[in-house]
Amino acid sequence: MELDEIKGLGSKRINSLKENGIASVDDLLTVFPYDYVDLKTISLPSRSVGQEHVVLFGTVAEIPKVKYIRKGLFLATAIFKAEGGEEFECGWFNRKYLKNTLPVGKRCYVYGKVERYGKKLSVSNPTLIAHTDNMPSIYPLYRPIKGVPSSVFMNAIDTVLDNVRISSYLDESIKVKFGLMELNKAFRCIHRPPNNELLNKAHNSIAIENLSCNIALYSILKQSGSKRHAYKDNSARLKEFIEKLPFTLSDDQSKAINEILSDLNSPKKMNRLLQGDVGCGKTIVALSAMLYAAMSGLQSVLMSPTEILAKQHFDNARKLFEPYGILPVFLSSSATPSKRREILEQISSGDSLVIIGTHALIQDDVLFKNLSLIITDEQQRFGVKQRGMLENKAHSADYLVMTATPIPRTLALTLYGDLDESAIRTLPKQKADTFTRFVPQNKTNDMLKYVLDKARVGEQTYIVCPRIDDEELISVKSLYKKLQNSALKPYTGILHGQMSDEEKAKAMHEFSIGNTRALVTTSIIEVGIDVPNATSIIIFNAERYGLSQLHQMRGRVGRGSLDSYCFLLSDLMDSEKIRERIEYFISCRDGFALAEYDFKMRGAGDFLGTRQHGDSFFTTVDKSVIDTAKTISAELCASETFKTNILSKTQEGQLLFIEKLTLN
Repeated sequence: MELDEIKGLGSKRINSLKENGIASVDDLLTVFPYDYVDLKTISLPSRSVGQEHVVLFGTVAEIPKVKYIRKGLFLATAIFKAEGGEEFECGWFNRKYLKNTLPVGKRCYVYGKVERYGKKLSVSNPTLIAHTDNMPSIYPLYRPIKGVPSSVFMNAIDTVLDNVRISSYLDESIKVKFGLMELNKAFRCIHRPPNNELLNKAHNSIAIENLSCNIALYSILKQSGSKRHAYKDNSARLKEFIEKLPFTLSDDQSKAINEILSDLNSPKKMNRLLQGDVGCGKTIVALSAMLYAAMSGLQSVLMSPTEILAKQHFDNARKLFEPYGILPVFLSSSATPSKRREILEQISSGDSLVIIGTHALIQDDVLFKNLSLIITDEQQRFGVKQRGMLENKAHSADYLVMTATPIPRTLALTLYGDLDESAIRTLPKQKADTFTRFVPQNKTNDMLKYVLDKARVGEQTYIVCPRIDDEELISVKSLYKKLQNSALKPYTGILHGQMSDEEKAKAMHEFSIGNTRALVTTSIIEVGIDVPNATSIIIFNAERYGLSQLHQMRGRVGRGSLDSYCFLLSDLMDSEKIRERIEYFISCRDGFALAEYDFKMRGAGDFLGTRQHGDSFFTTVDKSVIDTAKTISAELCASETFKTNILSKTQEGQLLFIEKLTLN
């Protein structure tokens, strides 16, 4: 079944889905709801003041009003009358269209937090669910996708659920033994839950199946054969390389390099996690390992999640390796056909020993001659499918996983198997400091004036928005358009994922050389971007990010000699939970501590590279789910049938924990 076979999905809507990572029916199935509303728990407004996640039911009593606040900001308000006659007001920012979609008399469920202002009861930015005759008792909420109405999206999922059967890798005996729901039924319950009990069981069943397959795959990859390649002892030459670096390695960096060299020189395959805080210097550790392999005439590959970061690694490697006669090559999707053919020939012949690139490295036509060392940067951005596809290009290669998002040890063991770990906890001595501040919404214009003042004296600023284009949230395109009509126009650039690779590279180059001094962007800049002259970063809707992700973005500044600032904005600070998280982030500079805090508060969702498009689905995975998945994974590893199936599916890039989809 294909997306274009689903009623309501034309080419424009399918393109919108693809821009959000939904390219197939498989992908659509795994866009899990981020929340659910129990429509049976209707409250009266006056009895719900101060409570979060309250469900109200009311009828539109007046035509909604739209009030101009300031340039680019409107407030739409609507008065509802609840049963019993109580009235309450709902308000939304920048949703002018509600005036036409909420006629008097329309009945709606309202999901949000009720506040009292004098005699008035008010709900700010609630979720609105129009009443229909056949309402489910538990209503799923999906992240909005621009260009695809929620009714069309939900109908598409219903169509898939009605026409496709989902098969599992797990034997029936395992499901019975651990009380798991049949996978086809579990997916239906996740998307259209009949009650909370079955929803929880479905959630745990899918989480256990997914995690058990992921854990098993890592174990299989780790145990699949002994090391084939032998490294020469180039310790003395590598020591000479390190001594000539324009900086001194920290003790933790030196220790990590020694641990990696010990692994490379042992008969056992390396399977190591290298983690460290933002700016701790993991890249030079990885490049040292690649140089060590090249000195033995062996190939190594470094795969990064974005072209910007991959190109940065390539530039560093080229600068450092050229004196040793080693010329790295760079492969990404933006390479011209002729250049790509040239690079592929260099890789397959073995002429190129150091290969750096993006997802383009896992394409079928990328063939290596003697690949001995595989490094993935920001592993949580890839997931096990991509790791498996890259590993299948080598014969028992050594493997190094890098992440600047510190992962709690218990979770790291689950994600990557019983791997070895190197941690860089000490940061290089820096002249600059970075201060974090919360900025109230009414100070936004003052903050932008600060950006202008900094731009005029040559300092640079990242301005991060949660969406590329959105009517409800501040977006990259809308803010960029606004700044084009301000004094910041000559200093402002734009960067986001919908731009071509060439456009992104140009935008980043202009910023890196200082031609652009205010870069309006998405969180695409969170990983590894190094512009020492950037002294400020502004993050709108900060509540939408995990603390580790915020910390990554904060790490983009303070990389030079000038003190820097990270400014956070959120219009949800009246939520006690959100305020507590942001205040903790402001007070804490330790990425490891932030990771532990986020894991305790939010669960595994921020760390699971195996998670699907429903990014909050795994945030409630608890220890019992992880323990059960580990037990089942051991049984899967003992199954030759599973080994064959899972490795072939990994090579094909198919959904990992679903064996197959068949039409009913």
